[in-house]
Amino acid sequence: MQSTVLKYLRELAPDSKARLTTHFVEEVEEMSALTARVMEALQNYHRINPQHDESNPKQVAFGLMTKGTNTLMAAFELSLCGYLWEPSILMRSALEGFATAWDIVHNELRFALWNTGRKFGSSDSITKVKEAVDVIGPLYGMLSKVNVHTSPLNSSPSMLLTEDSPKFQFFGLVSVGKEHIRKTEVLLCLFVAYICLQLTELVFHQYASELETIEKISDSDMVRTIVSERHRKTVDAMKVHFSQIVNDTSISF
Repeated sequence: MQSTVLKYLRELAPDSKARLTTHFVEEVEEMSALTARVMEALQNYHRINPQHDESNPKQVAFGLMTKGTNTLMAAFELSLCGYLWEPSILMRSALEGFATAWDIVHNELRFALWNTGRKFGSSDSITKVKEAVDVIGPLYGMLSKVNVHTSPLNSSPSMLLTEDSPKFQFFGLVSVGKEHIRKTEVLLCLFVAYICLQLTELVFHQYASELETIEKISDSDMVRTIVSERHRKTVDAMKVHFSQIVNDTSISF
């Protein structure tokens, strides 16, 4: 059995990931674009504000979003590695981190709670952030109920069809020709990454060279969320796919 595991780690896993990466070409490019936009805004902010200051909510938000970007990428890599249940756990963590960053920047009392280290609930930030991005509520709820909290909904092992017969999927190995079975996980990563970019732009829009998920309101310092033409194709694809597997009509854009 040990030799089987070693063969997976040394040979089969790299091959499986390469096949999924090739199968989801457009999705890989889109994830790269979303992540790059987040990184650009954060790096531009840090370049102007290099000294870390725990008393500055934007400094703390920078740290949370930087950490969250790595978490997003780890989730996406797990998806491309063929894992079923595991990527969503990281996606939820990333979403909560980005939401907390938005929350402490936009709510002075919440940042005061953050600094005390007591009675600060990161899940409460999800409730707060729904004021700006209402889709976060049902998305976070779905990730929690279906993918994170252990229940009959997620107690089954990963399975795939091999020659029309169900087969247990150990680790993340996806058989040749079965790459499409991870479409849900890959698209869900893009969905969460898009929302995280939106939260990044809401906090650090002054440092973005180009805004993709929000726009400034004329003659004011206010902004509002949008779905740009660049992302409409991806968002529409995600909506169509998830409408087939999720009975939650409250998710809208």
